[in-house]
Amino acid sequence: MFRISILSLLIFTGLGISVFGNPARADIYDATVICRVRGLQQGQLALRPQPNGRPFAGLNNGNTVQAFAGTIDENNVIWDEVKVIKGPNSQLTGRVGYVNSKYLSCKWYDEQGNFIREDP
Repeated sequence: MFRISILSLLIFTGLGISVFGNPARADIYDATVICRVRGLQQGQLALRPQPNGRPFAGLNNGNTVQAFAGTIDENNVIWDEVKVIKGPNSQLTGRVGYVNSKYLSCKWYDEQGNFIREDP
């Protein structure tokens, strides 16, 4: 397992090409990435201390997190390191952990708060 930034992950997967096609987006390194949990059919999205670690909390569809970095495990599962902004209860606010990225829909903002892009 190895640790990479979300930006590196986007380049690796080819998703970053549209961002880098715009020279005005040189500040992408300073982007704030805000994500909503989505796509859960049942249960909660496990918040873990490390990728594939034992969950210490769960998030519901609609909860909000800030993503910082990503890791790809040996099974090619992408794990995002996140900080909980709005969870199912106030005790989770500010907690940091890893979640499976396939359950996040994210929006990217530059340093001034201007919208850059949205992931599905």
